[in-house]
Amino acid sequence: MATINRELREALLSKTQKRKFRVQMLNASQKQLRKGIEDKLHVKENAKSILAETRKCCPKIECSRPCASKTMHEIFPFIRIMRRYSIRKNLLPDVVAGLTVGIMHIPQGMAYGFLSQLPPIYGLYTSFFPVLLYFFFGSSRHISIGTFAVISLMVGQVVNKGYQAHVGETILAVKNTTTILNNTVVTSNPHIEPIMQSDGYANPIKLGHALSVTFVVGCLQLVMGISRLGFLASFMSDPFISGFTTGAAIHVFSSQIKHVFGVKVHNHYGPFALIYFYAEFFVNIRYTNMVTFTASLTCLLALVLIKEGINNNKSCKPNLIMPIPIELIVIVVSTIVSYYTKLDTEFDVSVVGDIPSGLPRPSLENFRYVPEVLGDGLTIGFIAYAISFSMAKILADRHGYRVNANQEMIALGVCNFTSSFFSSYCCAASLSRSLVQDTAGGKTQVVGLVSATVVLVVLLYIGPLFESLPECILASIVIVTLKGMFLQFKELKRLWRLSKKDFAVWLVTFTAVVVLDVALGLLIGIVFSLYFVLRHSQEPQMSELGQLPGTGAYKDFKSTKLVKDVPDMKIFRFETSIYFANAEHFRDRLYKKTRLVPRKLLKKKRKAMHETLLRRKQELEQAEMERKRRESRKIRPSIEIVTPRPVDTYEEQIKKVAENKLILDRFAKAWQPPIKILILDLSVVNYVDTVAVKQLSEIVKDYKEVGVKVLLAGCKPDVRTMLRNADFYKTVDYTCLFFTVHEAVVIGQEIVDGEVRKNLPKIEDVRLMTELASPEEHKKDDSDQEQFEDDDDEDDGDEDDNENNSSAKKHDPHSDDDEQWFDTSPDDIEMRALSKKSATETVIGSREEVTYGVLRRPGSMIKDDHFEMISLKDGGRKK
Repeated sequence: MATINRELREALLSKTQKRKFRVQMLNASQKQLRKGIEDKLHVKENAKSILAETRKCCPKIECSRPCASKTMHEIFPFIRIMRRYSIRKNLLPDVVAGLTVGIMHIPQGMAYGFLSQLPPIYGLYTSFFPVLLYFFFGSSRHISIGTFAVISLMVGQVVNKGYQAHVGETILAVKNTTTILNNTVVTSNPHIEPIMQSDGYANPIKLGHALSVTFVVGCLQLVMGISRLGFLASFMSDPFISGFTTGAAIHVFSSQIKHVFGVKVHNHYGPFALIYFYAEFFVNIRYTNMVTFTASLTCLLALVLIKEGINNNKSCKPNLIMPIPIELIVIVVSTIVSYYTKLDTEFDVSVVGDIPSGLPRPSLENFRYVPEVLGDGLTIGFIAYAISFSMAKILADRHGYRVNANQEMIALGVCNFTSSFFSSYCCAASLSRSLVQDTAGGKTQVVGLVSATVVLVVLLYIGPLFESLPECILASIVIVTLKGMFLQFKELKRLWRLSKKDFAVWLVTFTAVVVLDVALGLLIGIVFSLYFVLRHSQEPQMSELGQLPGTGAYKDFKSTKLVKDVPDMKIFRFETSIYFANAEHFRDRLYKKTRLVPRKLLKKKRKAMHETLLRRKQELEQAEMERKRRESRKIRPSIEIVTPRPVDTYEEQIKKVAENKLILDRFAKAWQPPIKILILDLSVVNYVDTVAVKQLSEIVKDYKEVGVKVLLAGCKPDVRTMLRNADFYKTVDYTCLFFTVHEAVVIGQEIVDGEVRKNLPKIEDVRLMTELASPEEHKKDDSDQEQFEDDDDEDDGDEDDNENNSSAKKHDPHSDDDEQWFDTSPDDIEMRALSKKSATETVIGSREEVTYGVLRRPGSMIKDDHFEMISLKDGGRKK
């Protein structure tokens, strides 16, 4: 038994050892194979290089102490403000301004909350939470965040539309008769469902729509602020904002006028809502509550007298420690009178009702309508930010500091996003409160903390005391605060004098908002404003430049009369970026401004070449006919045998080559473009896209076909990078780029002179040409001989005719047989044969001893001892 166990143990050990051996061998072979692969492919070295390149490409993430401090100061601007805060200089003005603004928050919060179709308590919530949050995140020191009339109106429209879509208006009682207006049933003096419930809180559906749109606005503003999209507000110009807010003020006034008269009117939405509203309002105006109207009229009179007579009076204002809080005084007095006279029960005057005390609890139940209000949230968010940032920028410029557009967007986003959990609707900067805060001497956002404390006291303790406050008093306060917006009508006169475009933007936006709707008018105003932006980019200022004599400066011909044309060149400037929307317009304007259309020039070139070809063909036919005529007239001897002279083949070939070269030169000179160089000044072009690069390539190609070379001057680095990346230099020579216009002009002149030099025939070729035309070949009868004189040599015609009709018939170097090789356009270079000794040709042997001059325009850079300069004005003669 022991033997069996021993054998079994040895067998198991041997199997285990064999398994271990196999594993070791397998690992060794894998290791060896891996090592061989790494050695051959240099895996480690490549991995290190790839890692190093990756580290170069990836940005280094570092967070030093200065960087962290800068980021914290940017996100929380109050840190920098409080670190530099001077208690001795700033605390007292901030407390006084804070008390003043806080007292204004109470009536305006209640009135604007009423305007948003919510109970007044929600306006006080909006006057507390956003103000507190803006202290930590806002970069402006002087604006007052909270309720605003236009934003409250837009939120109210969203609330009414949402409530009508889910429940509909409930008409509890109908009085008197019913009229029909535009196929719509209009009830006289209907009793509309009240805004608040019996407990003082809003209807859940209305509150849900208000807080849902506020949540959407906060999320949108936060995302845009983090994405650094604050610059989008710059697309809303000041005339657009002014026209929009003035039109919205008409809607605000219309929504409150029914409360002033105590008339019940349905809410109307969509296009022509104001027309339907006033039609129904004037139908029901006979049911005006005279007690309500009297209270409203008294309130309006008191507000206007105190505000205009004392608070805004320049003589009284310096003597006031703080403006008289007339709104708060009117609310307190009206509440006391209403409470003791029982206006709600005795005279049927609508009052505010129950106002709950305390702060609301955060809740998520009111966000169920978010999908329905996404579009409205986008509109309200843009308008709220544009109004707030415009006011912040005005006050910052007045006090010498800067506001961060992106941080303002983040601050408003945080205020709306967080406040939506605490029953606050969308907030914005109030124009009236911001001006009062600045006038009262506020220095920093500590004013916001003080005003929030005042509102908090009202929310916790004083709020329920305003239950007897008549609604008409709040409506009167809202109407009086619209005075600043209505005064914006004065801007029309100034805009008409300064800019008709801004005037049109103001008027179109205002009309669209009033006649159609707030949201639709906003869209129309934005589109109309962008229309002028796009039109300006489509049709920017374009000019043809000339050179100031004696300088390297180039100006528009319309700007000054001192500039002059550069010979053989045109300079064109397009003063905006070139992209897909205006690339074709750039090409068309270039052709129109320079009066150089490649298509038309190409037709002229083909026509000139065709005419030259026909003329050459006629000359050959005439030469052949003349040869046959001479052969037919030639008298052949009957006895004498003429031995043919052996032809020198080499000499004949040389003559044929020279003749062909001169013919080719004649065809090359048959077409000369109006200019040789076209310079495009791109110094003001900041951006080009692929479409613009393609258009530039086609322009260069089209002009090249007609003999015009295009040069680009003043290209910025981004433009040159785009040209390189878009393969512009595959079809265009890289040497067409120059840093300045003057450099392009100088090089262009050298190019023109080089082409002139290249096209001039050598003196040896001209002499060889004169040898080709032997005197015997030019002997013709007087009746058959035709003379072709150049336009510039009309004065020489009589002399040439007399010499050709003489018995000696000397060879005329100015005859058509010679001059045809130099037939050029008047704008090009002209060859003239001039005698060295005198104007009369001197014949030495069988050749004439002549020299040749070059006729050049001003600006020529050719200097050659073989040529003599003569002027076109002299008709080609040397004097």
